[in-house]
Amino acid sequence: MTVEMQKKLRLITLFAEVPDDRMERMARETTLLQLERHAHVWNEGDVSRYLYLISEGRVKLIKHSETGKDVIIEIFGPREAIGEMSLLVGGSYNTTAVCLSKTTLLCIPRQQILDLLATVPAMALRSLRGMARRSRMLMQKIKELAAGGVEYRIAHLLLKLADRIGEEKENTGITIPLVLSRQDIADLVGTTVETAIRVMSRWRKMGIVTNDKLGIVIRDRDTLEDLAAGITTHL
Repeated sequence: MTVEMQKKLRLITLFAEVPDDRMERMARETTLLQLERHAHVWNEGDVSRYLYLISEGRVKLIKHSETGKDVIIEIFGPREAIGEMSLLVGGSYNTTAVCLSKTTLLCIPRQQILDLLATVPAMALRSLRGMARRSRMLMQKIKELAAGGVEYRIAHLLLKLADRIGEEKENTGITIPLVLSRQDIADLVGTTVETAIRVMSRWRKMGIVTNDKLGIVIRDRDTLEDLAAGITTHL
């Protein structure tokens, strides 16, 4: 089991420079957590005790607003870590993590990560770069939410997901292998579910996007890019 766990951990870029003996020790302390779709990894206010690494599946981070509306901060997938900031600063989570699909997580105790960051400088640098990248992504998200109409924001969302996890197939378009409900899309771009339904339905009729059993398929990226650039009239 320890050998298999080491193999799983070695797939995570964050641990690229961790020596074999330290990796073996970490593997012994790491546990597997398997969750169904819609299950919560943690809730806002829970105390951070682990670094979670996604082995399979996808997880969304949600922030509850004062109005009672959920806002999806980001979506994470295989080989990505979640919960680093809360783990590093200590205390409780300020978001809720919810599985978007059946998900397998590697759970590493907080002290193991802190010890590695203190003794493996290259890992600490990777961690800082990762948090800086996510901070930029959050700033970009805030900019997008403030900058344009709903079509603009949904177009940006789909293009970002296409670039990040999209699978291009000849003659069919770009498949985003992620089953997002209309509520998920609404929460990601800061609109109502009714508006998200209206936009996605119109885009399907126009042949811009379709759905299949794997997720959303972008059939006309050029038009979607025009929408993201503000060339086409917003909703």
